[in-house]
Amino acid sequence: MVLSPKFTSPKLAAKILGARSEQRVVDILNTAQVVFGEQGFDRGTTAEIARRLNISEATIFTYFGSKRELCQELLYTWYTTITAQMEEGFPRAEGLRSKIEYVVTRHLSYLLQDTKGFCALVLSEGRAVHGEFSEDLAGLKRRYLASFMIALHDAQAAGELDPDIRLSMVRDMLFGMMEHILWRNIESDSAPDIPAIAADVTQFIMKAIAPNGDELRRLRQFRNEVAASLKRVDQ
Repeated sequence: MVLSPKFTSPKLAAKILGARSEQRVVDILNTAQVVFGEQGFDRGTTAEIARRLNISEATIFTYFGSKRELCQELLYTWYTTITAQMEEGFPRAEGLRSKIEYVVTRHLSYLLQDTKGFCALVLSEGRAVHGEFSEDLAGLKRRYLASFMIALHDAQAAGELDPDIRLSMVRDMLFGMMEHILWRNIESDSAPDIPAIAADVTQFIMKAIAPNGDELRRLRQFRNEVAASLKRVDQ
């Protein structure tokens, strides 16, 4: 994924002065994505990033205080980029099934379009509860999931989901399944069939959450019909 400076953090944006500086930041971020993806965060170095860009390592530290800060900015920019893309397309998916399938398709595509190493980096940092910037990542992930959580809330309010189902459980079940799929892909050499996987995952989720909702709707309809009949008898 080619990253854009318009999605960088406010802290980094304040250091970008002019078009040349902006392009330099984009080049550093995109090259860091490749290097960390190939070598991992621990083995990947700012010296290697500078070498590939044919610039001095000091130039990198003009914008980033450390390798860790560079990684933090990389993940910030990556998450804000995919969040904007997710939010742009999400409203066009109609109905809960379509919205779930859209989220699965896009999420897997985002993580699998780059190197397996970068995918592993995103997943690992996302699971680091006490990581150096885990709090920042948690906020980015909440925004990334916001449209999906709103869709679940609306579906529940409309009676499509059991009112007793915790929406966080639906979220964790869905993204837990996808994380397992992604790790399995990282460990294998075969490319996954994303449309087929999205269809299967969506079907599984819908079966898990829709039957209770359907049963509740039938019970409510029966209750309302009985109440209406009793009301007519009383009259």
